[in-house]
Amino acid sequence: MAFQISRETNIDAPRDRVWAYISDFAKHPEWAEPKHHLRVTPPERTQPGAIFRSVGKDMGRDSRNEVTITEVVPGSRLVYEAQQDDGTHWRNVLELSDEAGGTRIVKSDALISSRFPMNVVFTLLGPIARAEGAKVFDRDLQRIKSRVEADGAAVRS
Repeated sequence: MAFQISRETNIDAPRDRVWAYISDFAKHPEWAEPKHHLRVTPPERTQPGAIFRSVGKDMGRDSRNEVTITEVVPGSRLVYEAQQDDGTHWRNVLELSDEAGGTRIVKSDALISSRFPMNVVFTLLGPIARAEGAKVFDRDLQRIKSRVEADGAAVRS
């Protein structure tokens, strides 16, 4: 099933500051879509194999996730997979690179698998879901950008 979303933006901050923010899962609710009311029990360490749990509102109900960090390249790439309680399995990727005196961040999600009824929803409503997901990603990236740049301004003051 090929359902993927990828969005990117530039942040006026060094890569190490962006990395420190995005790799701290306790901060994830600060930048995740507010209507999801995300609650995260962060892992003790951001390392491959670390498992943690999250709960967020999805389509009006609590969606519980077991999340496994699968890849960590400090300062560059963070990959984690979420297994939702409805059987939906997502791969989430955050990638950083240097860009014009700051940092480019790319946020991507790929649907790995899903069960009925979500497999039907993604098949029938894929283009609409992808467009809505892109809007959510753009807002998430804007919140990351705002937080990291504001933190940098506070450091410079």
